[in-house]
Amino acid sequence: MRVKSKDAVAGILIAIPFLVYFAIPTYNVVNPLWGGVPFFWWYQTVWLAISAVFFFIAALLLGRKG
Repeated sequence: MRVKSKDAVAGILIAIPFLVYFAIPTYNVVNPLWGGVPFFWWYQTVWLAISAVFFFIAALLLGRKG
C-alpha cells in the first residue's frame, strides 16, 4: 500500500510536538525568566499553542477525501 504525501505530512505534524515534549533536558532550565515566569513553563505553553495548530492542520489533511 502506498502512503499519500498528505498522510505523511500529517504524521510528521503530529510527531513533532511529541518529540519536542520528550526532549525535556533541552528546556528544563529556569533562566531566562519572561515576566517572572521560568523558561520551562513558558516554553511548554508556547509549544501547547504550536501543537494545537499542528494538530488542526493534520486533522484538515486527514479529514479530506481523495
